[in-house]
Amino acid sequence: MGRGLKHAFSKVKGLGCSGSTGHVDSIQTSVAIVRGKIQTKVGKAFVAFARIAKRRWLEWIALLCLVLLTGGSLVAPFVFPNVQDLRYAPALSVALTIGTSGIVAFIFYYVVSERIEARRRDLVKAGALRSYRNAKHDIAFAVIVASIKGGRTDLIADISTIERALTVDGFKALFAGGREADEGFYAFQNQMSDHTPEYDEIVLNLQIIGRAVDRLIDANLLDNPEAYNLLLRLDAMLRRIERNGAGYDESRLLCRFIWQIFTGWSFIDGNLGYDPIERAIRNA
Repeated sequence: MGRGLKHAFSKVKGLGCSGSTGHVDSIQTSVAIVRGKIQTKVGKAFVAFARIAKRRWLEWIALLCLVLLTGGSLVAPFVFPNVQDLRYAPALSVALTIGTSGIVAFIFYYVVSERIEARRRDLVKAGALRSYRNAKHDIAFAVIVASIKGGRTDLIADISTIERALTVDGFKALFAGGREADEGFYAFQNQMSDHTPEYDEIVLNLQIIGRAVDRLIDANLLDNPEAYNLLLRLDAMLRRIERNGAGYDESRLLCRFIWQIFTGWSFIDGNLGYDPIERAIRNA
């Protein structure tokens, strides 16, 4: 009887220790996750500050000169008491006036100009990214409907299929392969030979994407030369697609562009695994 109680007590004690150990592990995991998020945010803040400093290096140098001028004018009478002679008093007064006026002007410039400009850039970037994603969603729906009209009986134009088509792996699973005209991506390509409603819808959304790219370029938000060149080529490609019109040969550029943005495939760099246009807009 006594041995049984001792054995049961040891089991309960062991369970309690294991439970407390698991609780401590979960707390440590949560702390590690929070610490990683803080480090990520701090790193992003430093990167953003470095970009601003790189873009506004002349203003930062001017501010440093004004601070040194103001600080030197205030510290000089205490460090060098002989400077308090009447000969140097006007010079110190002028230096102090120029320094303080420059610092106040810089603060006013930063608050009024830089912050407003940063907010405008954020609005332009967010609007361009939202326009691109909405247009891509509508294009995915048009591709699915056109494929169904082209003979695909295994597709349904519902929300789940559209959401699946918006992912790289999902689009490949839905449209890769096929040899006949009503299989794979060929069913969609054949529907682009005429001015179908789906073709007009896709061209309209491509125009929306082109205007979003133009807003990014006009707002001077692209610091990366590769992203800038990519969006410039995209703008030229969209204008060419719009000019070509419908047709078996004319729509090849349109179909190639759709395959590229949905499958993350580049005919220059190969398989990227992501949408290069969305990434360029997101990193603007």
